[in-house]
Amino acid sequence: FVSRRVRCPLLIQTQMLSGSAKKKKAKKKSKQSDAESGRDKQLDLVLRSLDAPYVKPPPPSEEEKARRFNVGRNYNIGMFERHNEENHDLACKIAMKRHAMKMLPRNSKLKEAALEIDDSSPPLWRHIPVYTPPIKGFDTSQLRKEE
Repeated sequence: FVSRRVRCPLLIQTQMLSGSAKKKKAKKKSKQSDAESGRDKQLDLVLRSLDAPYVKPPPPSEEEKARRFNVGRNYNIGMFERHNEENHDLACKIAMKRHAMKMLPRNSKLKEAALEIDDSSPPLWRHIPVYTPPIKGFDTSQLRKEE
């Protein structure tokens, strides 16, 4: 049993070879395919991985099916609750803002200033989606070069 790792920009695949007969057959096939088709080894590797048969996972037991169903249902209920809470909160804030703007005196500088839209930057409390979770103790100011 020999393990050989082949690196490719699109794919990392481990090929398992056992016995000398399989090694010889694999070498002969790769030499023939390179010579006949004139293709790159990495392209052949990618094509073989794309043509590989799909291995179907074993079916889950009845107990596992019930557990997965309950997990999915609870997740769905939780997402509905979160969605409803966030939308209710936003609706209340919008209603309070409209009521407060109605209460301002007409034709005043205060009302004109309240009607202006501020697009400078998002508020600090707003969560911005990122690819990685936050790192505890990480400070971006340490990365900046002092001039």
